[in-house]
Amino acid sequence: MSFCHKGIYLLISKRLILLLIILLSLSSFLTAAGNQEAASNSFSVWDFKYKDARTNHVYSKIDRQFTNKYESVSFEHIGFDDEEYVPALRAALLAGTAPDIIWLHQGTEFIEFQSYLEPLNEFLSESEIDFRQDSLLSCETDDGILKALPVSFQGMGWYYNKELFRKAGLDPEIPPTNWNNFLEACEQLKQAGITPIATGNNRPLTTDFIKRSLITAFYSDEEIKDFFQQGRGIASTEFRIIMDFCLQLRENEYLNPDGIYRAYFNFAPDSFSKGECAMIIGLLSDIAHWKEFSDELGPDNVGYFPNLIHPEMKRPGAQLLQDAGIIIGINKNSRNKELAYAYLQNMYSEQSQKLLVEDLGMLMPMTELKLPSKEYPVLLNIEAALNNSGYDIEQFTPSTYIRDLSYRYDKLLINSLEITLDDYIQRLYDKLKLF
Repeated sequence: MSFCHKGIYLLISKRLILLLIILLSLSSFLTAAGNQEAASNSFSVWDFKYKDARTNHVYSKIDRQFTNKYESVSFEHIGFDDEEYVPALRAALLAGTAPDIIWLHQGTEFIEFQSYLEPLNEFLSESEIDFRQDSLLSCETDDGILKALPVSFQGMGWYYNKELFRKAGLDPEIPPTNWNNFLEACEQLKQAGITPIATGNNRPLTTDFIKRSLITAFYSDEEIKDFFQQGRGIASTEFRIIMDFCLQLRENEYLNPDGIYRAYFNFAPDSFSKGECAMIIGLLSDIAHWKEFSDELGPDNVGYFPNLIHPEMKRPGAQLLQDAGIIIGINKNSRNKELAYAYLQNMYSEQSQKLLVEDLGMLMPMTELKLPSKEYPVLLNIEAALNNSGYDIEQFTPSTYIRDLSYRYDKLLINSLEITLDDYIQRLYDKLKLF
């Protein structure tokens, strides 16, 4: 081959190589663009309710309202067990694989994850959704940025089965709100062969709900805000009274022994609804609440009182209240912001609100919320209790680490009876005294 021919050959070869590189680059670009388009056409929601059969049917209907409008969108709604949700969400956010819509509990979860959420002030100002102002404030950061929207307001209190009270010789129209009367009623129920308190204590939610409710009544709102600072609440006399009460319930077998190592939401509400236990500390909204119990036991057979009365309480009998219980936000790194805004609009549409209130018994934080008190008389007791309410300590727990630490020691004190009350308080105080 001549020098000229070699030169032409090399020139053609270089051009072929260059063309090949361009084609490969174009192919990579088109593939990336296709992947990006596929990603932007995918939309995901994560929560801790969808997996529950008691709530899935309602959230599925709400989802269908959304997907019917956006048929070309690849939609995925994943539900987690309550105890699995936070670790999974934490890992997904760190890995960059988190969903577009994120559900949280107001309080420690919102504190931990608020930095991952999209500001919603502008969205709300342009929408016609009419929230209660106190509920919105619970979804703001310290500097006033709205990072989520409230789905419900929430609280805890005591439901009781009036028929089982009658069988035990107790007056069903006079709930045992006095501290000593409550313990006497538990003993009277036990002697009548009736399990006093429906229980699910793995995680230790039954005793956690009791503890949190009593903290609301024993302390002022300002004391609750500062409860964890330098462990001052843990070291107080009132906290010892509260935990000694929980321990008495366990040692005297007033808590259902079958539920000590069972999950609360999978066991305790059902055992109460089936008439197997006389009382339960339940929720005001969503599940384990007035509608679920009234539908099973009969509307006239369910009583309610918000709390106990003790002479050392700052607010005897006060109702624990969260202005926002479940909240919903948008992942700030979502590629589907417009779809996410549309999902929120759908969530708060008139049709969705009707489903949530009538089918789930959700107490939504809307200014014009109407409750079916005629059909469910227990709501009259709940509405009256809301007039004397106080903060939930959960809203001021510094982190999910502290919450989980409390669960761990609660199990050792209440479930397995492995440590004494003195040990329990000392261990918690040692962990918190530097906060």
